[in-house]
Amino acid sequence: MKNMPLIFLLLFTTALFSQKKETFIIPDSLKNTSFTELEKRYENSFLSKKNKKLYANVYYQKSKLQNDKIIRANGLYFFAIAVASDTIAMQCSDSIIMLTKNVDDFNYPARGYILKSSFLMKNMDLRSSLNNVIEAEKYSLKKGNIEQNLLVNQQIALIKIELGKPKEALPLIIKNYNYFKSKNPHSIDYLYTTWILSDIYIRLKKIDTALFYIKILQNQIHSDDRFYKYSIMYEGICYHFKKQYAKSNTLLDKALIMLGSGNDKLNLAISYYYRGENILQNEKNIIKAQSYFEKADSILVKSGSNTADLQNNCIRLIEISKKLKNNEKQLYYLNRLIEIDSYLNKNGIILEENINNNYERPHLLLEKEKVIAKINTEKQLYIGIGFIIFIGLGFSLFYLSKTKKQNKLYENRVNELVQIYNEENKNLEIQNSVSETIIEPKENTVKTVDLSKEKAVEILKKLDEFEKNKGYLEANINQIDFARKLETNSTYLSKTINQYKNKNFSQYINDLRIEHTITRLSEDKKFRNYSIKAISEEVGFSNSESFSKAFLKKTGYQPSYFIKNSEK
Repeated sequence: MKNMPLIFLLLFTTALFSQKKETFIIPDSLKNTSFTELEKRYENSFLSKKNKKLYANVYYQKSKLQNDKIIRANGLYFFAIAVASDTIAMQCSDSIIMLTKNVDDFNYPARGYILKSSFLMKNMDLRSSLNNVIEAEKYSLKKGNIEQNLLVNQQIALIKIELGKPKEALPLIIKNYNYFKSKNPHSIDYLYTTWILSDIYIRLKKIDTALFYIKILQNQIHSDDRFYKYSIMYEGICYHFKKQYAKSNTLLDKALIMLGSGNDKLNLAISYYYRGENILQNEKNIIKAQSYFEKADSILVKSGSNTADLQNNCIRLIEISKKLKNNEKQLYYLNRLIEIDSYLNKNGIILEENINNNYERPHLLLEKEKVIAKINTEKQLYIGIGFIIFIGLGFSLFYLSKTKKQNKLYENRVNELVQIYNEENKNLEIQNSVSETIIEPKENTVKTVDLSKEKAVEILKKLDEFEKNKGYLEANINQIDFARKLETNSTYLSKTINQYKNKNFSQYINDLRIEHTITRLSEDKKFRNYSIKAISEEVGFSNSESFSKAFLKKTGYQPSYFIKNSEK
């Protein structure tokens, strides 16, 4: 909800619509229109951006030819609100102050100070913002300008909201709300204070009350109004807190589309944050939620902004980084959180001195100590990391040279293993084509009694079929059950494998699995991206430890090394 009340203060007292410099020609129909009439039309066209911009520009262009300082100040004021870029608008406010500082007027120069304070707050210069609104109060009190005093109260309330103190801001805004409601319950001033109240009640977690004020606003505006996208965004946030996640997602997605086409990047970031919160709390999908949190943080980084409203965004990213064991991201987002806390602490201390003398003393000392402790911890962490990097650099250079040679030898070994297995497969195909023929065991294999060649042939044929169908990929194969499946007994099966495969039963199964693994790793890029645990389960092993041992015994290398070299 970053800067929402501020944004709408800018909309009706200091609103900003960026525009490239261009030549403006006053329409013939407005050339003879009086300043009084232009101002009246300007004030009555608030809900029409196009008309507001037109009348502001006409007033400004015509005022430049006048000697009346108040008319010229009005022209600068309207131009700053409706037409000028951020930088130009700030210059306009300075010009208004210089032009009217010594003029005896009911609205000026206080109007210029309020305008400047609003833009300074928008740019997060809270010290200067507060100084200017205090100056405005001096002049408005002197002139007995009640509504300007209400704007001063409003500005102080906005600063309190930015400091994370909505409860302290509430009575100031209620005072304004009651005044404008009694004066005109349909005025823009009333709608604006209603909007600020909805913001405060969301922050205070009084969601039904917030929705009440949001509905008041929505009943007064149309879907093409500049207020509309923010009402949708706020409504989406409300339903997040009511745990109606589907409804919240629909509203936030709609708000994201509308906000994405504008310049309000901070509220775009807030919308991304709550979208991520919905996913995290409802779907429990940390990877998907992480993408939204990262978008929110990226917007803040690019805009160079910090805000208390997105502290939790950094905390979420730190928590997710911990779960994913990503130390680099964890450190990065810890540093981002310290940046935000440092910014808030810095502005809190500045404001504490001024508010103590002019308003109320905020309680910021505890937050200051916490931030200092975090910064000191961060410095120590960087020193430790730097030392480790320095020591590790020398070792890495040595290790790099050594492993480069090992990798070359290893690559040759991998190719050799793949070639050997391919040749074994060819031999196996030849062997399968010879019917009723049995391969004699090696000379130094000790034959035991009770196993005829006919029986061995029968078992070997079934083993060939077993291998062809890749039955060895099934998990939990044991000798007794397997013998029963082949319609023989475990003794005959064991003797056949021992004499004609030159292995015991366990070695026979494991070797088939490892040979299958080698072939698939060599040919299947997707399979190489599996974890060791996933690969072991895929090829029939009950756990990654037994798989790694069997792989090492068969190839002489750990699976991870084999996979790494296979990718080259």
